[in-house]
Amino acid sequence: MSLYARFIAPLSSYKSLIALALPVALQTAIFSSKSTVDTLMLGSLSELDIAAIGLAAKAQMIITFFIIGLSIGGGQIAAQCFGMKSEDGQRKLHTTVFITLLLSVSTALLFFIVLFFFPGQLMSLGSQSTDIIGKGSDYLQTIAISLFCFAYASSIASGLRAMHQPGIATKISLIGVALNLVFNWILIFGHFGFPAMGIKGAALGTVFSAVIECVALYLYLRAKTHPLTHFRLHHFNALRRQDVILVARLSATAALNSVVWAAGLFAFHAILGYSDPNLLVALSVLAPLEALAMSLLIGLATAGSIIVGNLVGANEHEKLPLAVRRHVIFSGVIGIVTAVILSLLEAPLLSLFFHSDLPSEAEYLTSSLFDIMAASLVIKSISMMLIVGVLRAGGDANFCLVTDVLAQWVFLLPCAFWLTHVLGFPPVYLFGLIIVEETLKALVCYWRLNSGKWVKNLASSLS
Repeated sequence: MSLYARFIAPLSSYKSLIALALPVALQTAIFSSKSTVDTLMLGSLSELDIAAIGLAAKAQMIITFFIIGLSIGGGQIAAQCFGMKSEDGQRKLHTTVFITLLLSVSTALLFFIVLFFFPGQLMSLGSQSTDIIGKGSDYLQTIAISLFCFAYASSIASGLRAMHQPGIATKISLIGVALNLVFNWILIFGHFGFPAMGIKGAALGTVFSAVIECVALYLYLRAKTHPLTHFRLHHFNALRRQDVILVARLSATAALNSVVWAAGLFAFHAILGYSDPNLLVALSVLAPLEALAMSLLIGLATAGSIIVGNLVGANEHEKLPLAVRRHVIFSGVIGIVTAVILSLLEAPLLSLFFHSDLPSEAEYLTSSLFDIMAASLVIKSISMMLIVGVLRAGGDANFCLVTDVLAQWVFLLPCAFWLTHVLGFPPVYLFGLIIVEETLKALVCYWRLNSGKWVKNLASSLS
């Protein structure tokens, strides 16, 4: 067999996956970079600011993951609709995106109330420090309004991805992150006559850039007469109860799945860092780095979900086994490459956050946890593709939710609490529990995949 036939030719089978994954990965990296930019800039002020924004970002992450989950759920049905390749499929796709948008904006309103009126209570769940609670509360209260922009952008982006047009939202997101960087520089440090506002300046920069990004996305789609800009009153009046329930059920399950995972991560970090500010700083530094590293893995899983959803919607079930196998293998390989690159860049990456000539205890602790975080990306790449890219896309959202709940809340968190507060294990060993948890999820999902019970054509159920 020639070299081309053995190694090069098979790469063409990944063309659709890569074409979808790269824009989604870039957009995910852009979204993750916003919190990284805040952390990096505030890190030049004090480690206390790093801890405050790190904890606040975790609370914000739970909320944004819920909204993302709603969009993912709607986007998975939209991908099945797009796979139908018919006018009826296009109509169902438009209806699905519209319902998803309504659900996302309604949810943003509820979370706006929580962040704006109860930020202190939220921050106190993860820290005993009054300084950290105060600074984090200012950040959360300010960024609350940006949730509405995020709800709109996330819903439309999911619809665009289902239509194999992920590049549109990615281009607009690039504008948003550039503006976020500029606004942060001006408002955190006080340039062009503005006062130096520190962590509140970071929050305002996030809000201003989110509003402009949202408006730019709408105007761009409107200028292109894109169908996802045309949501009118008659569309609302034409909605059918059974369609709303169908989309809401899958979206709510996916959203709950996302928030359970994010809340579990928040709780895990809270258990480890509640009584040790240095460990909280370490986790706050690692979180944005891991998020950036995982952006490509998330992009691959999202791209996989679109392709799997298209096949399910088109009732081409015979093509699923080969597609799933290729997606899982490719994602695993990318996970290994990502982990190796991250390990090689450990020193320069950590130097971005710690600026003292003499390493602090927090820096030593961060370095000791770094390699474990990098290694965990390998198994995470596989479990993520199985859950997000395959099972959920096939309509098996309930099973994914149960799997995450059992892995995190029945295994990971009780073990972490027991080992930390009862046996007093060092955090290095506790951080390694994440690898065990992800391995359990991957094994359970592989068993479900082989059962064949995960394929459910939801698009055909829409009226």
